Amino acid sequence: MTGTANDTARQRILTRVRRGAEDSAHAAGRSMSDRRAAAEARLAAAGTRRAPTPAAATLEGEARVAQFLQKLEAVDGTWDRIPSLDALPAALSEALRGRNLPAAIRMGADPELTGLDWAGLDASSGVGRIEEPATLSRAAAASAETGTLALVSGPDNPVTLTFLGETHFVALKRSEILGGLDDVWEVLRARGALPRTVNLVTGPSRSADIGQVLQLGAHGPVALHVFVIED
Repeated sequence: MTGTANDTARQRILTRVRRGAEDSAHAAGRSMSDRRAAAEARLAAAGTRRAPTPAAATLEGEARVAQFLQKLEAVDGTWDRIPSLDALPAALSEALRGRNLPAAIRMGADPELTGLDWAGLDASSGVGRIEEPATLSRAAAASAETGTLALVSGPDNPVTLTFLGETHFVALKRSEILGGLDDVWEVLRARGALPRTVNLVTGPSRSADIGQVLQLGAHGPVALHVFVIED
């Protein structure tokens, strides 16, 4: 069909839709302008939330944390809960030993991480490298609805740390576990200008492209471990 024919067909469809809406409004005793005003008022009141919030995104407190951990486990992620940020180096050392990994970790320039006492670990800062056995990232937020981590790019948290390490460790404060993905985006927007990249990570890398057999680590880390830090 030509462009003109397509336009004509589109107009016919839209005309029928408008007539149906007008008939419905008339039957309800309301004008189209009243219905339009009511719809605009609902959208204005909703702000950035234009759809109903899923029940899974409404939990609070410990129930929210428990759901996040459950969702994380469901996608083959693992976790530890630690009492403070200062406890992270010791917890990470134990996790590395438990996985038979070298006592070495690669991280970005996040001052919360680089300012910790990493004695006993070969801790280096910079972009991820292909031969890295383990990397550490600092999450900006997480969604209890899906068990998803939000990782923002920048010198403090290089994107390559998310994809090049064999085992990816992530530090996440308890207060940063939010209800749903909508909440995550609200928090990131409130921080100011969004970074160049926001990676939403749900479990370790996986693929079933070959023979429909699920393989972990196909396009990134084979393991994801989250440290949930009380704050």
